[in-house]
Amino acid sequence: MTDELSLRRAVIGGKTAPDDYVMIWDDLHIGRIFRTTAVGGGADWSWSCFLPNVPQRSAHRGHAASLDAAKMAFRSAWAALQSDPQLRRDQAGARDRRRPQPPLA
Repeated sequence: MTDELSLRRAVIGGKTAPDDYVMIWDDLHIGRIFRTTAVGGGADWSWSCFLPNVPQRSAHRGHAASLDAAKMAFRSAWAALQSDPQLRRDQAGARDRRRPQPPLA
Protein backbone atom coordinates (compact mmCIF):
# COMPACT_ATOMS: atom_id res chain seq x y z
CA MET A 1 0.00 0.00 0.00
CA THR A 2 1.30 3.44 -0.88
CA ASP A 3 0.73 6.95 0.43
CA GLU A 4 1.04 8.46 -3.06
CA LEU A 5 -1.86 10.15 -4.79
CA SER A 6 -2.22 10.18 -8.57
CA LEU A 7 -4.21 12.54 -10.75
CA ARG A 8 -5.61 10.81 -13.84
CA ARG A 9 -7.92 11.94 -16.59
CA ALA A 10 -11.51 10.89 -15.83
CA VAL A 11 -13.05 8.41 -18.24
CA ILE A 12 -16.85 8.33 -18.18
CA GLY A 13 -18.68 6.18 -20.69
CA GLY A 14 -15.42 5.64 -22.54
CA LYS A 15 -14.93 9.38 -23.07
CA THR A 16 -12.77 12.02 -21.45
CA ALA A 17 -13.41 15.71 -20.99
CA PRO A 18 -10.94 18.56 -20.64
CA ASP A 19 -10.18 19.52 -17.04
CA ASP A 20 -11.84 16.44 -15.51
CA TYR A 21 -9.68 14.23 -13.28
CA VAL A 22 -9.97 11.40 -10.79
CA MET A 23 -7.74 11.04 -7.76
CA ILE A 24 -6.23 7.59 -7.26
CA TRP A 25 -4.67 6.16 -4.10
CA ASP A 26 -3.40 2.56 -4.01
CA ASP A 27 -5.32 1.86 -7.28
CA LEU A 28 -8.53 3.05 -5.63
CA HIS A 29 -10.62 5.95 -6.95
CA ILE A 30 -10.86 8.29 -3.94
CA GLY A 31 -11.99 11.56 -5.46
CA ARG A 32 -12.54 13.82 -8.40
CA ILE A 33 -11.45 17.30 -9.45
CA PHE A 34 -13.11 18.97 -12.41
CA ARG A 35 -13.69 22.38 -13.91
CA THR A 36 -17.22 23.76 -13.69
CA THR A 37 -18.96 26.78 -15.10
CA ALA A 38 -20.15 29.00 -12.30
CA VAL A 39 -23.26 31.14 -12.32
CA GLY A 40 -22.58 34.34 -14.24
CA GLY A 41 -20.19 32.68 -16.66
CA GLY A 42 -17.19 32.47 -14.34
CA ALA A 43 -15.29 29.22 -14.10
CA ASP A 44 -14.06 27.45 -11.02
CA TRP A 45 -13.10 23.96 -9.91
CA SER A 46 -15.07 21.40 -7.93
CA TRP A 47 -13.37 18.71 -5.87
CA SER A 48 -14.44 15.80 -3.65
CA CYS A 49 -12.61 13.29 -1.49
CA PHE A 50 -14.12 9.98 -0.33
CA LEU A 51 -13.60 6.34 0.52
CA PRO A 52 -16.02 3.58 -0.49
CA ASN A 53 -18.58 2.76 2.20
CA VAL A 54 -17.57 5.79 4.29
CA PRO A 55 -20.10 8.65 4.50
CA GLN A 56 -18.78 11.80 2.87
CA ARG A 57 -18.73 14.84 5.13
CA SER A 58 -19.29 18.32 3.73
CA ALA A 59 -15.67 19.21 4.60
CA HIS A 60 -14.55 16.56 2.09
CA ARG A 61 -15.87 18.45 -0.95
CA GLY A 62 -15.87 22.01 -2.20
CA HIS A 63 -14.93 24.56 -4.83
CA ALA A 64 -11.65 26.27 -5.64
CA ALA A 65 -10.52 29.10 -7.90
CA SER A 66 -7.81 27.07 -9.67
CA LEU A 67 -6.65 23.51 -10.27
CA ASP A 68 -3.73 24.03 -7.86
CA ALA A 69 -6.09 25.33 -5.17
CA ALA A 70 -8.40 22.35 -5.72
CA LYS A 71 -5.45 19.96 -5.36
CA MET A 72 -4.40 21.63 -2.11
CA ALA A 73 -7.94 21.49 -0.71
CA PHE A 74 -8.20 17.85 -1.74
CA ARG A 75 -4.93 16.94 -0.01
CA SER A 76 -6.09 18.68 3.16
CA ALA A 77 -9.40 16.80 3.13
CA TRP A 78 -7.61 13.52 2.38
CA ALA A 79 -5.27 14.03 5.35
CA ALA A 80 -8.28 14.73 7.60
CA LEU A 81 -10.11 11.67 6.29
CA GLN A 82 -7.12 9.43 6.92
CA SER A 83 -6.75 10.66 10.50
CA ASP A 84 -10.46 10.46 11.38
CA PRO A 85 -10.78 8.56 14.72
CA GLN A 86 -14.02 6.81 13.71
CA LEU A 87 -12.43 5.59 10.49
CA ARG A 88 -9.45 4.31 12.49
CA ARG A 89 -11.78 2.35 14.81
CA ASP A 90 -13.71 0.92 11.85
CA GLN A 91 -10.46 0.05 10.11
CA ALA A 92 -9.06 -1.72 13.16
CA GLY A 93 -12.12 -4.00 13.24
CA ALA A 94 -12.01 -4.70 9.52
CA ARG A 95 -8.39 -5.64 8.79
CA ASP A 96 -9.48 -8.70 6.81
CA ARG A 97 -11.35 -6.55 4.25
CA ARG A 98 -9.45 -5.21 1.26
CA ARG A 99 -10.93 -1.65 1.24
CA PRO A 100 -10.87 0.98 2.71
CA GLN A 101 -7.63 0.86 4.64
CA PRO A 102 -5.76 4.14 4.77
CA PRO A 103 -2.26 3.78 6.18
CA LEU A 104 -1.86 4.08 9.93
CA ALA A 105 0.28 6.98 11.03
